[in-house]
Amino acid sequence: MNRTLFSVSMITCILFLAVNSSHCFSEEVLFADSFDQGLSERWELVGLSPEDYRIREGGLEIRIRKPTAEHAIPMLKVKLPFSTRQSVIATVEVTVDGQPLQQGDSAGVCLTYQDRCLFSARKENHHGYWILSPGQVEFIGRPGEEGNPGKYTVRYWPADEEFGPLRIVVRQEYAYFQVGPSKKKEFKTFFHSAITSHSADLGFGLFATGNNDKVERWVRFDHFEVTR
Repeated sequence: MNRTLFSVSMITCILFLAVNSSHCFSEEVLFADSFDQGLSERWELVGLSPEDYRIREGGLEIRIRKPTAEHAIPMLKVKLPFSTRQSVIATVEVTVDGQPLQQGDSAGVCLTYQDRCLFSARKENHHGYWILSPGQVEFIGRPGEEGNPGKYTVRYWPADEEFGPLRIVVRQEYAYFQVGPSKKKEFKTFFHSAITSHSADLGFGLFATGNNDKVERWVRFDHFEVTR
């Protein structure tokens, strides 16, 4: 076997096992909000007004808002005590309520530093298809071509409810986009990336953004939780 291919395969396998076994261990709940009793006072508005969110039928709803020069991703954010070197998982259920979303609309959860998004896991309307984003990176080259960026493609999966909640897994200065557990109790990892090292001013945000906010559209969030 090609040594480079073997190394890449081994690293991928180790990362897969580490991320997908994270739910098997004892977890400390850093923050949880089911929204059925209102909104926790720990949430902060970033680029949103009080009219841009509401509690409805036991869930949080956020109105689609355009990004601004000051706030690239308007969001509800909660600041939490952890570092990017620790193992932290954020999970939330995201569904569309009422008016269908438009091309380019997206909603999900993001890892934040101060008021800036470091990494996000989202559902997105892409040319009429409701997909999970970022997509799953796949190698399409030959052995020995792993170092060529042109030998990779991105596969997008439909944002079916059967996949389960959106998840961001932070571990050892990497962030992973994952969904699950599914109805079959399975987890699936789509994308991962190195992130900037931080030990303070971190948190997670919930967002719903699009290029056109003149037509009212809302996205629903349920059962948000962050564990370590």
